[in-house]
Amino acid sequence: MTWHLVTTDFPPREGGIATWAADTAAALRAAGEEVAVYAPRRLGSTGVVPLWGRAWARWAHAWVALQVLPRVRTGDRVLCATWPLATSLLGRADVSVVFHGSDLTRPPLTAGLDGVKQRARLFPVSQFLGGLLQAPHRVLPAPIGPEARAKRGDALLAIARLGPLKGVDRAIRLAATSGRPITVVGDGPARPDLEALAATLGVRATFTGRLPRAAIPWDGHHAALLLSRPDPDGTGAEGLGLVLLEAAARGIPTIGSRTGGIPEAAMHAIDDGDPLPELGVSSGDDAVQFVTARHGPERTVGALREPGAA
Repeated sequence: MTWHLVTTDFPPREGGIATWAADTAAALRAAGEEVAVYAPRRLGSTGVVPLWGRAWARWAHAWVALQVLPRVRTGDRVLCATWPLATSLLGRADVSVVFHGSDLTRPPLTAGLDGVKQRARLFPVSQFLGGLLQAPHRVLPAPIGPEARAKRGDALLAIARLGPLKGVDRAIRLAATSGRPITVVGDGPARPDLEALAATLGVRATFTGRLPRAAIPWDGHHAALLLSRPDPDGTGAEGLGLVLLEAAARGIPTIGSRTGGIPEAAMHAIDDGDPLPELGVSSGDDAVQFVTARHGPERTVGALREPGAA
């Protein structure tokens, strides 16, 4: 049996679905499974079957069907990183679909979603997203396990695209009220305003810009933060928050906002304006235990392999 993993995001892109897809492919291979990864060809991409096509946002499902289906054999399984990729494969392959967040909380289209719910195995990455599906499903553990332990320090750490909904302004205000420095990893249109906010509040803030995954400075941090907010109309809530799990896997306690699926990925959930939670001296061990009790490559593979999992 071959797993055909279909995604529109894969390394050299990083973060979000790209990171999940790379880790899931690695987890399946480590478990002895044969895996073929299908992704749009990009400069630096390796180890993928290139998907060709234009206008991916609208016609991805059609291009996927034309290029993936001829390679699928009886007994194979297709794993789609987002549900629109699956709509032209239903009924002609054993299809599993993973839901990460905006594909449910802010879908660009809905035509075809009901068919996916009825005919595919459904794997939301959080209970929050599972509730939005309103269909039989299994929450998929993240393929994240213990990593080399980071050296704890005093600073706070925020890793996010610097846009208005990621809540980095909240993280900077929390750094100000707690008297701690903060490292901000990421880039985006809000960066100038965030730098100005840090200067106004007198926060010792280091803005690294966007960094590759291997270069994230985990050492020297007291806690990792993800304090996202939804759109004003309530849509667009974060589906989970993989970056919090990655931090906890390195022994860094995590703090998240009470938004969407973030409380499921955070050791401590807070509301806007709450003080920094008390983090005990054993929180490094607690952080690793938090991840291993719920997630890990073996748990991911076990859930995907389970007959009738959805």
